[in-house]
Amino acid sequence: MRIYTKTGDNGLTCLIGGHKVSKNDVRIHAYGTIDELSAIIGGILVHIPDNESHITSEIYMIQNDLFEIGSCMASIDQSKVSISLSQRIFQIEQSIDQMTQSLPQLQWFILPSGHAGAVFSHMARTVCRRAERMVVGFIEQLEPDLRSENYEIIQKYLNRLSDYFFSLARYINCYCKIDEIFANKAGQGLQSENN
Repeated sequence: MRIYTKTGDNGLTCLIGGHKVSKNDVRIHAYGTIDELSAIIGGILVHIPDNESHITSEIYMIQNDLFEIGSCMASIDQSKVSISLSQRIFQIEQSIDQMTQSLPQLQWFILPSGHAGAVFSHMARTVCRRAERMVVGFIEQLEPDLRSENYEIIQKYLNRLSDYFFSLARYINCYCKIDEIFANKAGQGLQSENN
């Protein structure tokens, strides 16, 4: 089987069900960014600290969630789509709470830096925020009767997921005993936790 089909050479792509849309369609931007997010998450997996296998398992679950979200976003007929992320949102909130318990109190805005796993987590956080904005934009351009409950759940999931990656970045740096660097409140330089 060939990877290339040439069917998209004219700038169109098929959604699930066969409906063709422009590759520049807001829906395509939304689920394309979700795919990008999943790829960046793969970078976190390469750099998970030893003895943190529960994080590895959690991240694989998140990648599967994103695959489900992408499939939902690629489907025109939402009556045929069942997405079950409510429990996953709760689990992600629990993970955030658990990680936060072991972290120093956040004093100011931190700079994306430190361990490679933390840097990839910050990259995932920013792409997740972009995906969320694109999903919001997609929802806003739909007629009210086409605004599926699935889309609202996806929006909430992505919002919570970006918080997860922020917490994960901090957790990895703390676990690896790497100081966070944060922007000076007065904008006059940088500080670390030990200053």
